[in-house]
Amino acid sequence: MKLIPSVSTAAALAGLACSVAFAQAPATKPAIIPVAVSTNAPDPGAGKFQSDLEKHSYAMGVLMAGDFKRQISRGAYEQDPEVVIKAFAESLRGKPTLITDGEANVILRNYSTEVRKKADEKRRIEGEKAKAAGEAFLAENRKKAGVQVTPSGLQYEVVKAGTGAKPTTNDVVQVHYRGTLIDGTEFDSSYTRGEPATFGLGRVIKGWTEGLQLMPVGSKYRLVIPSDLAYGQAGSPPKIAPNSALVFDVELVGIRETPQPPNPAVTSDIIKVPSAEEIKKGAQIEVIKATDAERLQKEAEASRKNAAPKQ
Repeated sequence: MKLIPSVSTAAALAGLACSVAFAQAPATKPAIIPVAVSTNAPDPGAGKFQSDLEKHSYAMGVLMAGDFKRQISRGAYEQDPEVVIKAFAESLRGKPTLITDGEANVILRNYSTEVRKKADEKRRIEGEKAKAAGEAFLAENRKKAGVQVTPSGLQYEVVKAGTGAKPTTNDVVQVHYRGTLIDGTEFDSSYTRGEPATFGLGRVIKGWTEGLQLMPVGSKYRLVIPSDLAYGQAGSPPKIAPNSALVFDVELVGIRETPQPPNPAVTSDIIKVPSAEEIKKGAQIEVIKATDAERLQKEAEASRKNAAPKQ
C-alpha cells in the first residue's frame, strides 16, 4: 500500500512538473542538490555534449526528473510523461499555458482528494480481509500442541527454553527476530541485517512488550500477535495492512541494565517538617545532619534491594 502525499507533497509535484504549486506549500527538498566535487575529479559529461550549456541543462533535467519520480512514487498519482514535459517546457519558456497557476492548483487539490479517497477505500477493504484472515489464523493456531494463550489474546510457543532473567517493561533488551505476515511473507528480520536489535521494551508494540516479559534470556519463542496488539487499524504501510495479525520468531539474547541516576550528594543539613496531623500527635521539627542524611539514604537503598523480587 502506497503512502498518500500530503497537500504539500502534491504541491511539490505540481511545482516540479509545470511550475504550479498548492497554495503557499512549505518549501520541499530542492530538485537540484549542490554536491561538493573536487576540482581534480574527472568531468562525467566530457565528450557527451556539444557545449557546457547543454551539459549543465541536461544535468538539471536528470535531477529534476529523478526528484519528480521519487515524489509521485510515494502516492498513487498517475501522470502522462509527455504531457508533463509539454507543460513544463511551455511554462519554463514563458509561453502561454492551457491553464493558469491558480487553475492548476485547484485541479491538483481535487485530484489529491480523489486519490486519498480511493486509497482510504482500498485500505478499508484490505483491513476487512486482513481482520477476517487473522481471526481464522489465530483460531487454528491456538489448537496446535504447545501453543499457549494469554488473557490479552497473545499466542506463544516455546521453541527453546532459556534459563536467564526475564525482562521488565523498563529494561532495554537485545533480540534476534524474524517477522512475517500470516501467509509467511517476511517484512522484517534482524537475521537479514546480521546483528541483533536493541530497544526499550516499553517502546514497541503491545504484543512484544507482553511476549518478551515471558521469555528468560537465552530462550526462543514464536509469538502470534493479534492485530490489536500489533499495529491495529493503522497497519504499518506499505508492508503491513490494517488489522493484520503477525508472527514473530524471537530470540532473547540479553538484557541491558538501565543505569540509574546517582543520588545527589547531601552537602547541608536537612530540616524535616512534620505534617499537621503529625504535629497534633506531638511530632516536632527535626534537623538531620548531612552525615546522617547520607547514611539514611544508603540504608533506604539497601532496603529496596533486599525487598526486590529475585529472578
